[in-house]
Amino acid sequence: MKNWMKFGIGWGIFMFFLMNIGFPLYDGVEIDIKKCLFMFPLWIIFGLLFGYFSRKKGPKKQIDE
Repeated sequence: MKNWMKFGIGWGIFMFFLMNIGFPLYDGVEIDIKKCLFMFPLWIIFGLLFGYFSRKKGPKKQIDE
């Protein structure tokens, strides 16, 4: 598995727990299981997109003339 994929999946899982479990527990709102089951794959997809677009690219080679 590529590094950006690991980073993206980790970021997606972190955001899922923060947004769907952490904040509702902090606010005292009931956690909806149906919403969690819907949002988990969505956060993984968004995390993978974030990991893909934020991957670091190496410096471009300069052509000596």
